[in-house]
Amino acid sequence: MADEEWLVSGMFPSFSDHEPTDTEHETSQEAEFLRLLATSYRDLYASALSIVGNRNDVEDVIQEVCVVLWKKYDEFEQGTNFRKWACAIAFNVAKAYARKQRRAQGAGLSEEALLRITQMRTAGTELFELRREVLRNCVGKLPEKDRRFLAECYRPSISLIEFAQRQERTVSAVYSKLKRIRKAIADCVHKQLGKGDE
Repeated sequence: MADEEWLVSGMFPSFSDHEPTDTEHETSQEAEFLRLLATSYRDLYASALSIVGNRNDVEDVIQEVCVVLWKKYDEFEQGTNFRKWACAIAFNVAKAYARKQRRAQGAGLSEEALLRITQMRTAGTELFELRREVLRNCVGKLPEKDRRFLAECYRPSISLIEFAQRQERTVSAVYSKLKRIRKAIADCVHKQLGKGDE
């Protein structure tokens, strides 16, 4: 089980401990929600931490975020970007938490600071999504044999030494090929992102 899946399943047992339903749809919906939540957990944590700033407090915020996400999951449009939707909710829950803390303790980020963080986060998220899309396109432009090589090389169930043996290559030769493929991808990404500056 991936680290994120373990975190989610261990942190939110209430999602699976509720009374079982008779409909398979609800079970599959819950499983899909937990899968999406697990793959987005680190980004949710980072979004909340950027506002809260305290690792102890962010745990409480993340628990609340997960409850809100589950309650609103019916509003999520399947096929769209879950991570983006969930991070926006996490950010808003964290802002509400920060405001509440500021009122209770008389200290914390001002509304102006929260607004600036929101603007920076939005710009950063858009840049990250753009880079991810460009990266996907650049990997797609690689020759089929290079795409297969990358997919096999980065499989978590195999070590680099085992991979080299399967390829009947030395570890050094595998590293050299990886370096060449990575450079081709990096050049493509820089070229694609650079077009926007022209």
